[in-house]
Amino acid sequence: MARFAFVASLVAALAPAAAHAADEREPPVAVAVGTGAGLAMVPLLAGGVLFASTSDDGLKQTASYLAMAGLLVAPTVAHLIVHEYKRAAIFAALPLAALIADVIVFQLDPKVATYGSPTSRVTFGVALTAATVGATVGLADTFGASDRWRARHRFMVAPVVGPGGGGVTLGAAF
Repeated sequence: MARFAFVASLVAALAPAAAHAADEREPPVAVAVGTGAGLAMVPLLAGGVLFASTSDDGLKQTASYLAMAGLLVAPTVAHLIVHEYKRAAIFAALPLAALIADVIVFQLDPKVATYGSPTSRVTFGVALTAATVGATVGLADTFGASDRWRARHRFMVAPVVGPGGGGVTLGAAF
């Protein structure tokens, strides 16, 4: 009974560390960048096709929102995949501000995409450019996730359980 209690307490003490160690693998940067790029390009392409194929101001507005939403989601999802939550929020800020600016412009001048005033058209263009630049920089920043992960995990201690028993392993990134 004492042996069972010892093993149970050892498992209870080391299980959270083992789960944490198993969860702490190097982030899948290629998956994150590929997903983010797809989330940027598909709505941008769909919005661009819809925008170019109609003269209806309402559909142009919808197309613009679709493209801008894709640019907002792309760097956010890419950083969430590699577990960089603060960076996801930081790189979502510029596309979000640009989307809000476009919403305001479309509410003030619904014909901005066809016969809008020069001020509203310039504001619309600057917002779309800012969203594109923000999403591009955010996706490019995702490439550095592995380096940032390695810098945070230079030295690791993890429990090891095998057929012959268990122990603790020490490791480092070289």
